[in-house]
This record gives sequence, structure tokens and C-alpha cells, in this order.
Amino acid sequence: MKRPDDYLKDYRRKTSSDDMIDKLLEDPIIRRFVLDNDLKHDTITLNMNSFLTFKESKTTCQNCPGIYDCKLGTSGMTPMLRFYQDDVILDYRKCKYNTFDETKLKIDSLYVPRKIFNSELSDFDLIGNERKAIHQYIMDFLKNYSKDKPKKGMYISGIFGAGKTYILASIANELAKAGYSILFAYYPDLVRELKSSIGTGELEKKVEKLKSADILFLDDIGGEAPSAFIRDEVLGPILQHRVLETLPTFFSSNMPVRVLRDALRIDNSETEKVKASRIYERILVLAEEFVLTEKPRI
Repeated sequence: MKRPDDYLKDYRRKTSSDDMIDKLLEDPIIRRFVLDNDLKHDTITLNMNSFLTFKESKTTCQNCPGIYDCKLGTSGMTPMLRFYQDDVILDYRKCKYNTFDETKLKIDSLYVPRKIFNSELSDFDLIGNERKAIHQYIMDFLKNYSKDKPKKGMYISGIFGAGKTYILASIANELAKAGYSILFAYYPDLVRELKSSIGTGELEKKVEKLKSADILFLDDIGGEAPSAFIRDEVLGPILQHRVLETLPTFFSSNMPVRVLRDALRIDNSETEKVKASRIYERILVLAEEFVLTEKPRI
């Protein structure tokens, strides 16, 4: 596509100013814009570059088969005209093919495929008392939670394929729409990353990020190999900070929280029981537990 200035020079060589304006006014959108803003001949002439660029870009958009074949420099955006302080300004808005949701930018996902954030609460399966109870708690949380009115998050456990991650992602989407910054992590991969950060100077930065997120989601906790260091020096301080600051924390797991407590022990010593119980107690302070025993309908 030609640069706007080149297009304007070519056009002016061939056409007089009045003819150019007449040609522009054949476009119904431009004509309506001129009438709505009561634009005079001199104003139209002075802003000819914006009008011609708009018309050419609009034509390109009308012939576009989809966002992945976009010919404009502003991919996924379509032109629009604005009048401000005697200037015609060429602006852009999302085109019909651009379905990207900016709220997802508020979701910082770690080791989680972005496609799960296409999940919506409107698709929530309400069959069965377990799912109805979860849905009711979610709706109450979304309605009543604020930083000034803290509420517990959720600990959702259940069989593989019960839809736990989908439920958490739906909640994350709704909270992102409300303006909260979300950190959503697949816990087993997060643990591997944290272990690899030991001794590199990056561990403390990553732990601080997990501590301070507006709302934290830990997906599949208990799915990792047990580690006393991660439990006592990483997970424990993260949860303790979030308890003290009343920061909502959501969990999913294949294990009920009492079973998770036992899985966090390295051995059966009393010391290990106490250390694992500390994590268990912090989770209970941070989250209401819900158990899913059935898979959702297909």
C-alpha cells in the first residue's frame, strides 16, 4: 500500500481541490461526518490527507477476509474519523475480526496455555449440588469482594477431568474484567522453575511476585514431587504473607486438603507432621474447600 503522502500527491496532480471534495462526499460515511461537524470547504481542504487515508484504509478493510490477512499497518484495527479543535483526526478502533479481550492482559499466566482463558462462567455446568455450590460461592465472591472487604478464595479438589482448571480460569477472567491483576500458575511446573532458580538470585523475586499478586491461582497443587525446601522456604512464606495481607488465593488439586497435608510430609516424623500442618492451616484460612466427585457433562 502507498504511503498516504504519496497517494495525496498523485491524487492532487490529477484532480482539482473542488473535484477532490466532490469525490470524497460520494462516500456516505465521509458525507455524514462533514455534515455532522458542519465542516467548511477550507477545513476539508486542509485535512484532505486524513480524509484520503481514511477512504483508502476503509476500502482495504472492506475487502479484508480476516485479521490474519490484514493489509493495514495497524493490524486488527479499522479507521474512523474524529473532529477536534478544527482538525480532522484519523483514529482507529478494533475491527470486526479483532476479538482479542484486553482484560486477559491483566492475567499473568505461568506454564498455563492461554486458550484456557477462553472459559466463561456463562458456560458453567450447573448439574449437581457440588457444582451449584461452587457457582453460588463464585457469584457471591464476584459480587461482594473488594480490597476493603476481603473474602476467602477457593480450594477445589476432585477427580481428573472434573473441570477444576476450567473453573479457576473462568473466575480469573471475571476478576480481570473487574480490574484486578491476576497471577495464574500451574503449580508443578512453577515448583520446577523455582527449584532451578535456587542460587541464581532470581528465587526471591519470583517468590515476591507470588506473595504480592492481587489474586493468586495455584492450579494442581499436590501434583509436584514433595520438597521440604519448597514447602518450608517458598510455599509457606507465600501463603503466610497472603494470610496476613488478606489477599485472595485460589487452589485446585486432585487431593482434598486433608490428603494434601499428608502428601506434603517427607516422612512420618512429628516434625514433618507439624510443618505440613502449617501449610494445611494456612490454606484453610485462605480458601473455602469444595470437592468435585463427577465430571461435567460433555
